[in-house]
Amino acid sequence: MVNGGREPVGTGPRGPVCRYRPYPTRGTETLGVQTGDLRYFLEDQDGFRALIIGYPMPEAAKKKTLRIDSLIRTLLRSALLLGVVFGTGGSAQAQLYSGKELVKAALLSDASSIAPGQKFRVGVLYRIEPGWHIYWKYSGDAGMPTKIQWQLPPGFKAGELQWPLPMREKEPGDLEVFDYTSEVLLFAEIEAPATLPAQPVSIQAKSDWLVCQSLCVPGRAQISLNLPAGSNTPSDFAPAFQKYASRVPKQLGSPIKLGFSRTGKSLVAVVDGIAKDVSLDFFPIPPEDAVIGHVARDGNRLTIPIESEAKPSARMDGVIVVGSDNSRQGYEINEGTVLNRVQSQKDSPAAGLPGILQMLGFALIGGLILNVMPCVLPVISLKIFGFVSEARMDAKKAFRLSMAFSLGIIGCFAVLAVLVILLRTAGAQIGWGFQFQDYRFVILVSCLVFAFALNLFGVYELSVSAQATQGLADLARGQGYGGAFFQGVFATVLATPCTAPFLGTASAFAFAQPGWVTFLVFLFIGLGMALPYLLLAINPRWLRYLPKPGAWMLRLKQCMGFLLVGTLLWLIWILGQMRGPDAVVGLGAILLVIAILAWIKGAFWTPISSRRSRVLAIVAMGLVLCLAAACYGFVTKPSQLVWRPFSKSALDEALASGKPVFVDFTADWCLTCKTNERFAIDTPKVRQEFLKRDVVALKADWTTGNPEITQILKQFGRAGVPMYLIYPSGNKETQPLLLPELITSQTVLDALNKT
Repeated sequence: MVNGGREPVGTGPRGPVCRYRPYPTRGTETLGVQTGDLRYFLEDQDGFRALIIGYPMPEAAKKKTLRIDSLIRTLLRSALLLGVVFGTGGSAQAQLYSGKELVKAALLSDASSIAPGQKFRVGVLYRIEPGWHIYWKYSGDAGMPTKIQWQLPPGFKAGELQWPLPMREKEPGDLEVFDYTSEVLLFAEIEAPATLPAQPVSIQAKSDWLVCQSLCVPGRAQISLNLPAGSNTPSDFAPAFQKYASRVPKQLGSPIKLGFSRTGKSLVAVVDGIAKDVSLDFFPIPPEDAVIGHVARDGNRLTIPIESEAKPSARMDGVIVVGSDNSRQGYEINEGTVLNRVQSQKDSPAAGLPGILQMLGFALIGGLILNVMPCVLPVISLKIFGFVSEARMDAKKAFRLSMAFSLGIIGCFAVLAVLVILLRTAGAQIGWGFQFQDYRFVILVSCLVFAFALNLFGVYELSVSAQATQGLADLARGQGYGGAFFQGVFATVLATPCTAPFLGTASAFAFAQPGWVTFLVFLFIGLGMALPYLLLAINPRWLRYLPKPGAWMLRLKQCMGFLLVGTLLWLIWILGQMRGPDAVVGLGAILLVIAILAWIKGAFWTPISSRRSRVLAIVAMGLVLCLAAACYGFVTKPSQLVWRPFSKSALDEALASGKPVFVDFTADWCLTCKTNERFAIDTPKVRQEFLKRDVVALKADWTTGNPEITQILKQFGRAGVPMYLIYPSGNKETQPLLLPELITSQTVLDALNKT
């Protein structure tokens, strides 16, 4: 058997080879990797780009099954992507194979006419040639997800794409894919605006897919649908929408319960409420940076092997599939799904007294070691030097400060323990540092750490007016008992993402035990962390062995500010891993606002500032916040124009349609471009004129450089962006109108009127 039954097409340097996953292409290129007795490479053959697998073919080997491990599956995905990237973009060539149109795509609606404000469904119906298949939103070990990009008129809003339940298919080489055969309808709910034009509205969609059998062919379609305004009348396709809507996975609910747990490098989904004789499966949707193996069922446990991941996952999105054949029902698992604590068939029993005592000892030692962890050391060091200063003046006050700081630590750990117990009772699957799994908490802590760092650098001081009580002033300056208590709380918050020696074992033990054991373990972690300060409180005379206070404390305070900045960088990295680069930029903007506010506070709002200075400081802070909010709205507001990506072929296609064409040469780093787009192009008057004239809008993105765009810029005498071209007649032979770099809405309208 050659490659699990693929037909041999020739002989390679190490034996017979066969074609696997070919694509239309131009030219001949080769990409090769050799592992053991297998050779994997891309080469052009019979007009297709193909992944070729060649290996020796002794008689005994013909009866063996080829097992492709995670490395090879990753290679297949990469090769598949390369085939599509380097393949041609012509939709007709991509869809035809041996004279057959493998996939026919049509844009349908469940309404024949629409009313203002109406919600209706629009979808792409794929009719697939028998024996071929296209892929689900997670394609599996091979293939590529089917994609739909909606192109809606202004004011129309599209909901999430709805995916009917796919099939899990086995392919040769122990590959698993999730696919659709014969026919499928992918759809979304569309909401019409409050007012509709008199003429029919045009709804368009661009779809890309990969259709496979023993080979794969990429397909693309640009399809449209015209819907007139009128009453809410169902169309002839409404039954098809009902049919496929019934196959869309539902939200998980009673009586089915689901929880996740980690076992080494595997994620285990434990399902309750399903009979043992009922078919049970899990269709995963892993993160983009994770590579997973095949799901295996053992009773009510579904084990998902994780072969590589950027960070450990405590849960995974996907679909729980119950039943088989025509009785299958899917239940969606996503961020909004409430996870329940369910009884696994292999849960470990509670530990006995010796085990509990051992883990309490580990918790005490682990808490003690937390004091020297990088994320806690800046706050701890500053507090100790505060004790030094106070002890030189009043030993009793140093005792009380030490006790307050210790109580802050122990109290915060007690609150964390109660929170863990409550969340676990509600069914959440959590672990040490669980609060850092929420990006909003990471942003909040980042802002606090940055504010503390600015304070240590001397940008501002926390203080209150002279009319306030001395105790409140001490608290605000962080020098009183309340300040010591809350600094202990802050040190605990910073400590939770750090796992010290002994602490990991103790916390993992605590999360698997009854609530009272969990509380005890957390309490002992707090006791261990507070132990040095409790000892100083019991015997303040030990403070005499610490160095005398002086100017060096101010310098050390500033040095600790740099350690907090290092902690901030670590938090920013966490946020980037969770939410991507856009979130990092957003946090940077928030920190910039905090820095400006802190500078205003330190420069114009001090205990000796006049009332006028303080009022001006408040007004300035308000203006900064308003300006920040306006900038946020300016940057994040999405364009209401329907843009198509620019290429020479896209321009030729648009001109061939006979419609006016507007080309925006822009870049994300070009401030002038963004200003023109927001205040001159994407305005109500221009949008209305574009809609009236049916203008095709193309966006030429020069952010990362593009030789094709660079050539056109030089052709029109421009060294950079922005540049705007209008082809009024939609005729390629007609010289386009070149607009100036700085434009207004009237500039665009006047150029269109020249047509």
